[in-house]
This record gives sequence, structure tokens and C-alpha cells, in this order.
Amino acid sequence: MTDRPGPWWRRRVGRFTAYWPTCLPGVRFLARGTLTHLVLHRAAGTHHATTARAAARLALDELGRGIAGEHRPEELECARQRLTLAVSPWHSPDDRPGLWLRARLTLLLPQQDADRAQRHQNALRDVELRLAQERLRRQELARTVCTDRDSARLWWLERHLDDLSALDWASFRDTILPLVGTSVTEHTQAERLAQTLLHAWERLDAVPGRQARFTATARMLFEQMGWADGFPWPSPSDGQGPVAPPHAVPFATEDDQ
Repeated sequence: MTDRPGPWWRRRVGRFTAYWPTCLPGVRFLARGTLTHLVLHRAAGTHHATTARAAARLALDELGRGIAGEHRPEELECARQRLTLAVSPWHSPDDRPGLWLRARLTLLLPQQDADRAQRHQNALRDVELRLAQERLRRQELARTVCTDRDSARLWWLERHLDDLSALDWASFRDTILPLVGTSVTEHTQAERLAQTLLHAWERLDAVPGRQARFTATARMLFEQMGWADGFPWPSPSDGQGPVAPPHAVPFATEDDQ
């Protein structure tokens, strides 16, 4: 690369105008200015004046498209500065030895393309706003409705205050109530309880007969609470071995062997 590649009288100067696409489809930059080129020696394919001019324009167009295509319409100033740094000094395209060129260009965003870019920005902003609103609405619903049953009932009632005749508790029971109590905290508490019971059952398994005592005691508690129909372990009549009567079974202690 050199600052002055050849005598000035061999340089050719011409007007240059081109539309280069931005990274936003359908929106283009307008580049216009002057292109200066010259051929230092008779390189293959560039010795003729018309051929040299075409090669210079193609090289400039390829360089400009690469820069413009990396920028959004609102990044016009950044694209303009990068283009100036790339095309203002003398340079020679790699595929055109002997051809030198430089350009003085102004990069613009035509009004019609600016309008298209603005419409795109408005549409994008509307979509982002709707998504943000939906996200906040779901978060608020989870915070105020799905935490406990009383909050859910109050929310359902408030939604029908203007028309209590349309209040459908059956629909609430089928659609809203199953979502209540599924918060992360309650889920974590349920896992902690399950892990505690599993740990207790594994320790009971270490001493023969202790599981039977634990099962009988647990069955007695379930019956006292009126939950006998939901007891998770089989009864002695199911073929799982004899179990002592509930009233005669004390809680197992660490001294039981």
C-alpha cells in the first residue's frame, strides 16, 4: 500500500452511486460520491480503461456492501465512519493486482427507507411491550392467585362482582383450584417431607421388627384422624406378616434391639 500510487495524470475520477442493504431486510443505505482509480501496470484484465473502471466499481461495491450489511438503519453514523476509514486511503483489491482505488463517499438513509425502519421499530416495540405485559400478568397471577385457596377464591369472586349470577364455582374447582398450592416453596416442603419419611423408613429397616411397630403406630394415628382409607401401607390381612395391635404398640426408641 502507498499514499501516491502513480502519477496524478493517470488517475481516473468518476461519480459513484449505489444502494447497499442494511441488516434489516427491505431497508437500504444510499452511498454517493466520487471514485478514483488507476492502473500501475498492465495487469491481466485491467489494462483497458473501461475494464479498469468496471473492476474498480465492483471492488468498491463489494467492500461497501460488506460494511453496510453489518449495521442497522439506526447505526447510520457508525456505518458511515467505518466506510470512510475503509475506502478513503489508496488500496488495491486482492483479486485485481495493479488496480488501485479510493473513494470519497457520503452514506445516507433515504426518507422512504427511514420510514420503513421506523415502522419496523414501532412494530417491534409493540411486540416487546405485549410480551412484557403478559409476563407481568403471569407473575402477578402466580403471586396473588396460586399461593393459597383463599386468595384464589377471592380473585375468582372479584372477577364476577359485576355479574354474580355468572359465578360458576364448579368451573373454579375444575380449572383454577388445581393450580393452587403449586408454588416452589410448597413443592420444596413436600420434597423435604418425603425425604424425611424415606430416611426414617431406611433407619427402621436396620432393626428387625421396627418397621412393623412403626406401621402399626402410623395406622393408629391415621384412624384417629379419620384417614384410615388413605393409609399407604398394607394391613396385616394383606399377607405382609403379623403386626402388633395399635393399642399395644409404643413408639420405637433407639434402645429397641
